[in-house]
Amino acid sequence: MNRIDNNVRTCVSIFLCSLLLSACATTAPQSEGIEQRAQARWDAVLSDDLLAAYEFLSPGFRSGVTASQYQRYIMGKQVEWTGARYVKSDCLESTCKVTISLDYAILGALPGVKRFDATKDIEESWLMVDKVWYLVPES
Repeated sequence: MNRIDNNVRTCVSIFLCSLLLSACATTAPQSEGIEQRAQARWDAVLSDDLLAAYEFLSPGFRSGVTASQYQRYIMGKQVEWTGARYVKSDCLESTCKVTISLDYAILGALPGVKRFDATKDIEESWLMVDKVWYLVPES
């Protein structure tokens, strides 16, 4: 009887361990690739490849905004982005908050100042769709 009890305990322990490991595997953040995607999007913006930058936008956003509209919107900004670096991300299952350190210049913003250069950390929202990360622009 003692030997059977030990076998049952061993089987139950193995089952519980495998159940715990599988639960951890399914709830772990899916942050893989977010750093590269976020940096690649900013690299495209900085190199004025706005068509490539548009492809990083969420499918939902792209369904309501054409590439031409997006390009006009970006080019209409009164800021010149001069650099961008991935800082960190805070991810859940299919969403991420990504922090980017963004260098920028504002031209002619103040009387007597031709150019104002600064750096600011910004937070972006990213969404995983079909195992690919996409930026969800602010409305």
